[in-house]
Amino acid sequence: MDIPFWLFQNGNVPLTEQYGLFIERDLPPRRSLRTAWLLALFLGFTGADRFYLRRPATGTLKLLTLGGAGIWWLIDLFRVTKEYAADGASMPLVGTNSLRRRLRLASAVVVVTFVGMVICFTAAPVAGTVTATVTALKALLNPAPPPMKEWVTVAEASATKHPGPVVTVTGKLHVEYTFTGPAVVYLQPVKGPALTILSLVKGGAGAIGVTLPPGTYKLIVSTTGTLWHLTAEEYRVPG
Repeated sequence: MDIPFWLFQNGNVPLTEQYGLFIERDLPPRRSLRTAWLLALFLGFTGADRFYLRRPATGTLKLLTLGGAGIWWLIDLFRVTKEYAADGASMPLVGTNSLRRRLRLASAVVVVTFVGMVICFTAAPVAGTVTATVTALKALLNPAPPPMKEWVTVAEASATKHPGPVVTVTGKLHVEYTFTGPAVVYLQPVKGPALTILSLVKGGAGAIGVTLPPGTYKLIVSTTGTLWHLTAEEYRVPG
């Protein structure tokens, strides 16, 4: 049972004698448990509760460390609710035991809420890191097959289609042709003389293989035939 302070306080006896102390000055005023807890809750990161409880040194340290990165802030919420909690002058805090129990329960709720918020804010980055790690491990254990090579057309020209640039990556071309008359086919590089890849004294059709340095060429076709067609391909990865 909580006994009110005024029932056993003797108003006719100085406070110094009521506490069994015999000094020439009065005792310092007692601090409120409720006020100290509220300061620790809302301004704990600034050390306001420590300054209120006459502990300027630790209050300054708490301010500089922002409540000990939150840990000191949470600890002080429970520290002020201890049964024998006192201020820097060793004066017990004013507050009933029932108030201490309620504030201790409220402190537990604050801690659980704070920890839950921290977990929620950090769960997404951690989950993303785990997912990326699992994906990397899967790619390492099950590597993707190498891209498949195929025949890629690098040039196509005909009597009705003007020859365009030829870009070869491998330098090995497969050329198929059809001419109705004599023909000469050249590949002109960006620098250097033209390379003759086909020379026909009369019309005909067929296929040849051509090897030349990789690069960009201009296709030049000279023929007297009115109908002709030429296609150049190379075996490589598309793109």
